[in-house]
This record gives sequence, structure tokens and C-alpha cells, in this order.
Amino acid sequence: MSSGCRARLQFHEHELGDWMRARRAPDVRLSGLLLDRELLGYQHSRAQFASWLEPPRPQLTIMIDLDGRLDADGEALPDAWIGGLHDRPTIVGFGETYGSIDLKLSPLGAYTLTGLPLSELTGACVPLEDVFGDAGRELVARIRESDDWDARFDVIEAFLLARLHRTPIAPQPDPAVVWAWERLRASHGDARVEALAAELGCSRRYLRDGFVRQVGLSPKTVGRLMRFQHVRERIQAAPARWCEVAHDAGFADQSHLNREFRDLAGTTPSDFVRRLIPEGGLIGDRSH
Repeated sequence: MSSGCRARLQFHEHELGDWMRARRAPDVRLSGLLLDRELLGYQHSRAQFASWLEPPRPQLTIMIDLDGRLDADGEALPDAWIGGLHDRPTIVGFGETYGSIDLKLSPLGAYTLTGLPLSELTGACVPLEDVFGDAGRELVARIRESDDWDARFDVIEAFLLARLHRTPIAPQPDPAVVWAWERLRASHGDARVEALAAELGCSRRYLRDGFVRQVGLSPKTVGRLMRFQHVRERIQAAPARWCEVAHDAGFADQSHLNREFRDLAGTTPSDFVRRLIPEGGLIGDRSH
């Protein structure tokens, strides 16, 4: 099944190595699953660094290795996995070459996709076959049979659509959780949980339990990740004074922003910017 678009290949050469990105707009029926992200595959070669820094994000990840393997904080990862939300930075290691398909999922879409309480995936990278059974194993095999990016994207797009529209009907998230999630997104994580619960006419505990089950973390922690994600996008889009960044993102002061960087990125704001890699990503703490 194809969205009708063709994959766009983008090549980038830099003193740190060579990158290739394959991108394609997904089928519109996947918009609630893939957020605003395109279908993405990439290939790194001649890399002059051995790891990247991965701060936590308010989204899940599906990663299917095509060339090379990854490790997380020194522990080997499966060669095809789905990772849940977490609230700590990770150092991801790889070799001089690495290629994969990399999808970022909305938690609420991932709840329907997997049929699992997302608390079972929190802080973990679980093999696709453990979540999707034989279908997950077949998905990976079919993707690796081809070296054509459109064919690969067709396979994974068809798999995702079949999972979302399977019978018996896949579980749907609680409308209260959906509403609160969207309010948090619209405010870049700055909405107060007490206010959200009051507007919904439910208890904070009800909202928290719904988030833990259907998103993977509490609404307070999710809001924190969204706010930090907003800061990341702000500083990567254009340089700015740190006090202005802190104010725009709703932090009490620059010291508060510095503490969030230490907790969620394991480094200082200035060092975070120093580690930025052209075309996205951040250098970790290991080099070849």
C-alpha cells in the first residue's frame, strides 16, 4: 500500500561523517500515529563519533536496524524494537556505519497500535516480535529483503494500517486522556494538571492513572518532556539568549532551565548546543 508519494533522498557530507536521509509523507490515515513526522530511514557512514545523546521525548520509537547495531548506555539493543516513554537521557552507541528505519509514534496512537498498557513499555526497548508476534517478525524480514526505500516504506505503512484497523477492534484511548494530551501539546507542556482535571470534572488520580496506562508516564512528567522538547526545537531553530529561552518556555528562571538540562539531557545548555550535529541529533560522550 503506497501513499502515492515517492521517497526523497537527502545526502549530507560533513567532517563528522556522511548522512543519508530517506523521507516520505505517510498515508493520511496514519496522521494520528506518526504525529507530524514523515516516514524516515537513514544511513550513517564514516562517522567520527561513536555515540549520540538522546534526551527523553514525549513519543515512542520503532527502530528497525538495516546496517549495524545500537546499544543504550552500554547495553546491546534488539535489532528491531519499540521503545516506550522515559524521563532520563540515554547515550546511544553505534559503529562507524549504521542504518535503520526510525519512526516516532504518538503515545495514544501507539496504545491502539500495540494493544498494551504503555506502562509495560515505559523505560524499555522491547523486540517487535515480543509485542506483535509473528507479524512483527515478518515485518522485519520483509523490510530487510529490499534495498528500495519506497518498498520498505510500503511494507511498514501497510503493517501500521492493518494494526490500527484490525479486528476485533483495537483499544481506543480514553477521551479525557486524549483531551488532556492535546491541551498539553498546545501549551508545550505548560498546562497545569490540576486545571486540566478540573476542566474535565475528574480527579487528578483518574487523569494520572489514564496517562500511565495509555501514554506511559504521568501527565506532569509528560508536560515536562513536552516543555523540554519545545526548548530543544527553539534553540535548534535559531540562537537566543538563555534567559529569553527560559522565559519563553515558562521556566521560573535560567537556573530552573539549567536544572532541566542536567536532569533530561545530562549536560548544560551550552554543552548541549556544542554537541549538535548538522541535520539533527547530538554527539554523545564517546568518539571513534
